[in-house]
Amino acid sequence: MKKEARESNVLKAKKSEFSEWWEQILPAADILDNRYDTKGLWVFMPYGYSIMLNIKSLWDGLFRESGIKEMYFPLIVPLSYCEKNESWWKGFKEQAFWVSGKSEEAKHILRPTGEPAMYPLFSLWIRAYSDLPLRIYETVFSYRYETKQTKPLIRDREIGPWYEIHTAHSTKEEAIQEIKEAERMNDVIWQKLAIFPLKVEKPIWECFPGAVGATEYYTLMPDGRVLENGSLNNLGQAYSKKFDIKFVDAHGKEDYAWQTCTGNGERYLGGLIATHGDDKGLVIPPEIAPIQAIIVPIYYKDDKEKVTKKALEIKKKISSIARVEIDLRDETPGSKFYDWEIKGVPLRVEIGPKDIEKKQVTVVRRDNGTKMAIAEAKILKEIPELLEEIQKNLLGKSKSLLEGSIGIAETKGDLEDSKKDILKFLWCGSERCWLEIKGIKEGYELFGSDLQESKTEGKCIICGNKSKKIGYFANTY
Repeated sequence: MKKEARESNVLKAKKSEFSEWWEQILPAADILDNRYDTKGLWVFMPYGYSIMLNIKSLWDGLFRESGIKEMYFPLIVPLSYCEKNESWWKGFKEQAFWVSGKSEEAKHILRPTGEPAMYPLFSLWIRAYSDLPLRIYETVFSYRYETKQTKPLIRDREIGPWYEIHTAHSTKEEAIQEIKEAERMNDVIWQKLAIFPLKVEKPIWECFPGAVGATEYYTLMPDGRVLENGSLNNLGQAYSKKFDIKFVDAHGKEDYAWQTCTGNGERYLGGLIATHGDDKGLVIPPEIAPIQAIIVPIYYKDDKEKVTKKALEIKKKISSIARVEIDLRDETPGSKFYDWEIKGVPLRVEIGPKDIEKKQVTVVRRDNGTKMAIAEAKILKEIPELLEEIQKNLLGKSKSLLEGSIGIAETKGDLEDSKKDILKFLWCGSERCWLEIKGIKEGYELFGSDLQESKTEGKCIICGNKSKKIGYFANTY
């Protein structure tokens, strides 16, 4: 779509026309081709997939450093495995893609989540406390027959790539520590994405049946809604009892394993695009960008050879400190500027005859448009500094945007009328009050509680009971 978008210059306004902007920007920036003839399925283009693979490389490194081993389980899950946990199966049965052989009754589904494929094997591998802890992950695609409106990278029928970490432990305390480790690793990923997410505690009745609890990350979208963007689930012994995952402890006593599962994937990329993009296109944080600097030679016919030679020299120099490419296409500088701006490359390095004379390059920052001259002798020092500044600036802007979107609600009426995207307030933590809040505004819900209680005690916004628990209310995807 790049050529069409360039010729008509019709990228929609990101904030006021977000859905249209989203549908335009993904193909225009070579993230996805959304013309695949099956609803909810998309084709990852090379540039988009390279960003996704950089994110994957980040989580791969973190998990391996933490001692979590990578595995792979089959895509096709037998019905006998699914039915071991009735509540899980009830929740996913209607969303399942069924699999059958030729003229055979369907007895398998495509994986909607990893648990039914993994846990029957856990019950075979785990026999004694010496088999624990078991800490593994897989990076996969999962499939759900989503009946709501699909949206690339936000609500798909083919979900991925995404990771699932699944762990089993001999004690409740070890499982709690595992969740803390998962939180630490997720916080690192968000820093690299330059996104400041909202971290909440999920209501227990919204967790997997029998689970101890869950922490979820939410990112603010340009249309004012919030997107669930990763979850850390302390499963307790809920699944181990369903799948008979038992071990004999050091005293010869048999017990069920304590489990956790955490996961996320392509929604990291969706959150990145939604958070940092603007009316000109993407803005990719340097830590994740496949191309951190793009060199654009600017020349006339007579000095093409001279400028190109110098541009190649500069590329070789920058390649020692950053991921750099050079655009030697036979197109106008304006067209090249447009293409790399829409792709969100952090730095554009321009080199023309005057730059060569002055022994400098002209550098343009994608995050704020600042244009500056850098002496050729200072490139190795100043390019990394600029990339670091861009990374910090994007994270700071994300934090300010989220904090500025949160308002305070003191009454039920405030929940109905406030103009803020997210409202926080005191509530008692009961399911009855949660349900009443959920019915106040269509599409809106109390999507979680702050991980920290209020320093001062107040009253629940619904029932008036004393409380320090802080809830968050917003329109959600």
